[in-house]
Amino acid sequence: MRIGVVVDSCCDLPKDFIDAHGVVVMPITLRIGKTLVEDRRDPAETHAFYARHLDRKSEDFAESIPYSVLQIERLFLDRLVLDYDYVFCLTITSRRSPIYDHAMLASRAILTKYKQIRRQAGVPERFGLAVLSSRNMFTGQAVQAAEAVRLVRAGASPSEIGTRLRTLVEQTHTYMVPADLFHIYKRASKKGETSIGWGAYALGSMLDVKPILHCHQDATGPVDRVRGFEAGVERLFVGAAERVRQGLEAPYVCISYGGATEDVPKLPGYFTLDQAARAHDVDVLISPMSKTAAVNVGPGAVSLAFAAHGAALH
Repeated sequence: MRIGVVVDSCCDLPKDFIDAHGVVVMPITLRIGKTLVEDRRDPAETHAFYARHLDRKSEDFAESIPYSVLQIERLFLDRLVLDYDYVFCLTITSRRSPIYDHAMLASRAILTKYKQIRRQAGVPERFGLAVLSSRNMFTGQAVQAAEAVRLVRAGASPSEIGTRLRTLVEQTHTYMVPADLFHIYKRASKKGETSIGWGAYALGSMLDVKPILHCHQDATGPVDRVRGFEAGVERLFVGAAERVRQGLEAPYVCISYGGATEDVPKLPGYFTLDQAARAHDVDVLISPMSKTAAVNVGPGAVSLAFAAHGAALH
């Protein structure tokens, strides 16, 4: 059986991983002020976005324009119902984006129209589709997608993969350290992010106090505050290394950075995390942070995610 994995461009997976495993990406359009920018998880375009400072603080207004119900329907009916026999569609948390709702609405039309398309192409009529909210963001979504790919390659059935992913969704933890608080205060708050109010923004900007943000089961909030960005990143990486030693539910730690990915191994604490991952057969996947994430949390931010049972970082 041919099983496919579809994600939106908020999913922080490396491009070489996406290409090697045929992961299908639904792009998102960003409107920043009066400028339109496509987010297609293209590394060169993303690097140019950061290097040219296309997202300026002077622009208070920014919004993402995800695939519509009709666009998702066409993606499946024009391509995916022929390329695959079963597809898992993993989206960013439904609390931050309408992509999940759009995909659910599109799935109803897809499942009523695919038979004739497959029949005309001379392939068996049976086709299946599961739409899942990752209940997470960015690297958290990437952990789940990477595990889905691993299970597909291991020959698991759709029911086995679906059961595993639904469990993993509840166990996924994503952390983020922003380099600058402006974007979260000005923009993410408009999407329901309440972790940084005016007082925290003013104090953090004055004293260089950075929050470590945590997303789990749709909820986001600060779990710690540190003095300085590098101290926050070190706290994050060293804590993740300890969690790797304790054991993960999926053999991946996903990291994204709103800058040049070759700089990630130079960040404080990364060596400790890398050594722990190597010792416990855990893959560390590093990717550029999506432009969609960057307009909400700011360039220069670091995100890290893993799946673990029970408590996360301390």
